[in-house]
Amino acid sequence: MFISSSPTTLAQMGVLRRARQLTDFKWTPVKDFPAYTKKDGNFLFPAGEELTGFPYSSVEREDKFIMENISPESFLSAIANPYSKLYQAGHGEHGASSFGVVCNSFVRYALGIPTRVSTNCFLTIPGMNLIAQRGDYTVDDIQLLDVLYAYGNGRNHVELITDIIRTEANEILEIEVSGAIRPLCSRRRFTVERFYEEFKIFDLCRYEYIENIPYDDDATDELIWNSHIEKKRPKITVDNGNKSNYLVGDEVLLSVFSDTDDTVELFCGDTLQKSFKVGKTAIIPLNLNGGYYTAKLQTAGEAVEFCVNKASVTHSVEGNTITVCADPCDERSEILYMDFRRKGSRIAPLVSYENLTDNEKKSGRFSREIPENAENFKVYYRNAYGVWTHPMKKI
Repeated sequence: MFISSSPTTLAQMGVLRRARQLTDFKWTPVKDFPAYTKKDGNFLFPAGEELTGFPYSSVEREDKFIMENISPESFLSAIANPYSKLYQAGHGEHGASSFGVVCNSFVRYALGIPTRVSTNCFLTIPGMNLIAQRGDYTVDDIQLLDVLYAYGNGRNHVELITDIIRTEANEILEIEVSGAIRPLCSRRRFTVERFYEEFKIFDLCRYEYIENIPYDDDATDELIWNSHIEKKRPKITVDNGNKSNYLVGDEVLLSVFSDTDDTVELFCGDTLQKSFKVGKTAIIPLNLNGGYYTAKLQTAGEAVEFCVNKASVTHSVEGNTITVCADPCDERSEILYMDFRRKGSRIAPLVSYENLTDNEKKSGRFSREIPENAENFKVYYRNAYGVWTHPMKKI
């Protein structure tokens, strides 16, 4: 008889639930789906083929991380819309989609770590403790929800231990590892021998603040496992999905899939901005000022909500110190933190992230020493639709 490891606290159960959301969700693309692979050229999952696991895609430049910038509701509603950005290739390698999960965002979401931290800085997360380096441990040292981490020597990756399978005599037979790997998030089981081969250059880490994360996954679980909204094509939607964020200057692609001719009414808050007649199917590009919008079909009664954001971000540099003044220009958005980034051709790698005090978040003014090699910075905000940020600014 084989025995799986069981979480001993509600907080541990929550970590496993969040990991399973990303690895076990089954969905069917309605359009050929661009997958992120290591192969030359583009690889597509064909429309109509059931997939398991959230899509992998490196979306640093687009800020379209699922479960961070893209809420579960936005992602699920985008699946049913062939014109959504989910089906558009972004700026990642080999035609990856514009929405996705990467290895570090997978582990951060499962562990409840809200701050975006690139893989190269993963060990700087407060509470992320190094237990043993580069495979210098036995399987008996591993605990449920430990983190496997590698940076350098050809591997830049992080995954989560989500099960340890033992015999009744407590002998370890297999280890389950979950994470975001190309092209879909998945969980894999390894014999002890195969585990050592696969993770021989990985460090073993342990996050000490797991018990600080509240067990509050019921709403997200209901969406992912029980709502089935990904199978119901909405009659009106936008390309980022329902309840999503845009920036001023982004084109909002409004799609209508109605049974009859109808009228679209576009509201900003409670104010009607415009209305226009549409046929049964319509694709309407919109360029909008900042605000919270609702587009309604007058006859069908369905609606889609989204926000267009515009942050005011200025800065000054004196010596080696930068002073940033940030305003989300929206009372429903809050400042979270800022980070420094190096110049990069495909992405701008993280140099450091900067936690802010409550007073700094409230005032929107903060000063920091500029780290070596930092050439850009971002300030991160959050509203009810997810985390958003202004375009990267050069120091």
